[in-house]
Formats: sequence, C-alpha cells, structure tokens
Amino acid sequence: MPAVSTPQHSSTTRAKRVRNIRSIHRGDHVEVRSGEQVYYRGEVRETAPGLGTVWIRTDDEGIRTAISVEDFTIWKVPA
Repeated sequence: MPAVSTPQHSSTTRAKRVRNIRSIHRGDHVEVRSGEQVYYRGEVRETAPGLGTVWIRTDDEGIRTAISVEDFTIWKVPA
C-alpha cells in the first residue's frame, strides 16, 4: 500500500463514489478514501483503467500520486 498523508475526515457531502474509473477524466477533482477516512484530495492527472490506477496531483502537497482502486475508493467531488 502506498504511503499516505495524514488522514482527514471528509466534510464533503456531495461527493459521489466512482465505481468505474473510465468515468473520471483529467482535471476532475477526487477524494481517495479507505473506509470513511479521506487520505488524498486532488486533481486527476491520468487514468489507466486496465491497470486499475489513477494518478492525481494532491491538493495539499502538489505531489503526483498513483492510486490503486484495489486499495482505495475514489469519490468525485463537484468543482
């Protein structure tokens, strides 16, 4: 499992769970969760549906991070 930043509780109630990463695109804003905790928030930079991987640029540190849908759930946040 990738290293995670300090977990944050989500205050976003309008986020919608992404069940298929083909439905998100570069520029979309997402939250990355495990259970009820948000581990990352950021902008989608790239997706690889065949690998089950999404790359995001995190909001807090600006770091490019690879997210596996096997380890986390992805939630699309309205802009």
